Amino acid sequence: MDGGRRLRVPRPPKAVASLLRMAAALLLLASGCRSAEAMRAPGGSLLDRFTKMMDVESIVKEAERLTFPIDNYWRNFQDKIPESVPFPCEQGKGPLRWRSEKRPSSVHRLRPGDVDVVGAIGDSITVATAAREFLISLTQDRGVSFTGGGLGTWRTITTMPNILKVFNPKLVGYAVGRGDFLSYNAQLNVAITSSIDDDAFNQVKLFVRKMKQDPRIDFKNDWKVLSIFIGHNDICSMHCLDSVKHSAKAHQEQLQKALNYLYRDVPRIFVNVVSLIDPTLTARVSMGPLCSMLRRIACSCLYRGNDYAQSLVNMSKLVSEYHEAEKELVNSRIYSGRDDFTVELQPFLRSTLGPTTIGEPEKVNVIEYGNKEKPWTPECFHFNQRGLASASILLWNNMLEPVGKKTIKMEKMTHKDMKCPTINAPYLFTKKNSDTYFKTGRQ
Repeated sequence: MDGGRRLRVPRPPKAVASLLRMAAALLLLASGCRSAEAMRAPGGSLLDRFTKMMDVESIVKEAERLTFPIDNYWRNFQDKIPESVPFPCEQGKGPLRWRSEKRPSSVHRLRPGDVDVVGAIGDSITVATAAREFLISLTQDRGVSFTGGGLGTWRTITTMPNILKVFNPKLVGYAVGRGDFLSYNAQLNVAITSSIDDDAFNQVKLFVRKMKQDPRIDFKNDWKVLSIFIGHNDICSMHCLDSVKHSAKAHQEQLQKALNYLYRDVPRIFVNVVSLIDPTLTARVSMGPLCSMLRRIACSCLYRGNDYAQSLVNMSKLVSEYHEAEKELVNSRIYSGRDDFTVELQPFLRSTLGPTTIGEPEKVNVIEYGNKEKPWTPECFHFNQRGLASASILLWNNMLEPVGKKTIKMEKMTHKDMKCPTINAPYLFTKKNSDTYFKTGRQ
């Protein structure tokens, strides 16, 4: 399925009908509804009620017989970049070289080509659930994940690791295909579907353990980039059940627990904390009735009250509190005691934040992007590969922008929009070299 061969698409009306009937039940398994209380409904659990509609084994067998196109169906895929188009960043000598002549000892002098290892932790968005599917599916398509995927190249599947691969072709750790977090294809993309903040610590420990077991990795000397993107399921499915355990303060505490472990045990690492996407975004753009039905399961907390409009602004307000908690932790500089360690906030997805009070105007640009580009998977809860490609470029750009001047937007991006290292700013930006850059004009 990952090759360049275009497959014939059958007409599967019966299969589609069956899959749609089962979609809500299957999605429940991957949503954040981990509490039995969240699954209760009159007449039995939601899962029980949906599974009664159809025999699960027959659905699975029917789905396995389907094929799908691997390019540009329902705008799920990015536009491919021809070989005749050069990579946007020019490699030069001296200050513009991509990899340092001597491996740096300071994270504040880390060039993109100095990064040897890349990893990712998170939930089903980092897993890239169903990113290349045109039917509702729970496929874990890690190889196209914007933070941890490395399938193909930047020309065919744009991801942050695939951009890094141009600067260092020997980069390792990126996911190379589909599979769960323990599969070979996962590599160091150890994100787990349905994860909540509590899981960040165990994912970080798994990331470290897998690095130590990988003979390609020099744990002590190789430079690592780890991206953390977690908390959506706390907001969507858990906060309405326990507002203390899944509060913004708890989000900060769980992130800090994971970061403390890295700070204590992992040498030479650049950590991205990627701001959460506002889960209400797909409810604020034009989507069909199927999406509305599935959202009741995937983001059940949005429907707990009697006033839907108020629930929307309440959830966006909670997302805003999570954003501020992330910013406070990262900017606290409690991790500034080591010259080979940094934690940096990459905030581009703060642009997805919805109104936090009734009557507050909507962000027109992000709504237009959602309506026009349709960057969603069929169940309307995750980014498809096209959406992930844009997110990859925005994350990459944030990494090359000084702290305090990072781009905050979510819109269609192409290779023409990629930022590049410059003579005055050849390194990944950190808080420390950002201060130097603003004072002197150079990192």
